[in-house]
Amino acid sequence: MDAVTEQKLSGRKILVTGAASGMGKDIAELFVTEGAQVALVDYNAAGLKAAAQALGMPSWACDVTNREAVNATVAAAGEGLGGIDGIVNAAGILDITPFVDLDPASWDRMLAVNLTGPFNVIKAALPFLQGVPTATIVNIASVSALMPMPGTAGYSASKAGLTMLTKSIAMDLGPTIRANTICPGVIRTEMTRYLWENPEHHERAAERVALKRLGNTADVSRAALFFSCEDSGFTTGTELPVDGGFSWR
Repeated sequence: MDAVTEQKLSGRKILVTGAASGMGKDIAELFVTEGAQVALVDYNAAGLKAAAQALGMPSWACDVTNREAVNATVAAAGEGLGGIDGIVNAAGILDITPFVDLDPASWDRMLAVNLTGPFNVIKAALPFLQGVPTATIVNIASVSALMPMPGTAGYSASKAGLTMLTKSIAMDLGPTIRANTICPGVIRTEMTRYLWENPEHHERAAERVALKRLGNTADVSRAALFFSCEDSGFTTGTELPVDGGFSWR
């Protein structure tokens, strides 16, 4: 008889933003498979409802830039789950535009969603996280946080800020709360469809990385699982590139 595989997140109660699609949805699915109760949060109410129904988990439609809405959502999620001992901030937006053409409104929106959004969620969840013996925070940044690329001034700045926010809160909130960042490269999601659906762009992007392929959402969700379970119990305040070997070249 095969040994029963132990679930890595059994009994955990984790809130995931950006859970209606892409990396956030895949993370929520994997976490449920690994035994966690998951509160799904996203701005896309229709997509969120479908994702939550498929998993049999509760969901809350919320714009992470709206601090009052985030406070109410996190409070409701904590009540619904009977607590929160983990956060994954996967909500994010991207605008690739040369700096000379970058609309200030787009800059403001990227900073609001990609940097202030995670701040809002973590701040609102802090009473729950501090009320348990150990807790985890995983922020999804980008390889753009680690190295500059054309047309990503706003996006890179927001994601670089997120990596430093994560390091700072890891220092402030230890030893009971661990915080780490994942920096994905090009991952097949709706946000990058323009790239991977175009054979020429796809080939060029794959050729730039050591593993000669684009990433899948499962590549990121497995990294999020690592940072959310005891496999990474002595790791905090760091960032993990999940980019096929791009950022170190």
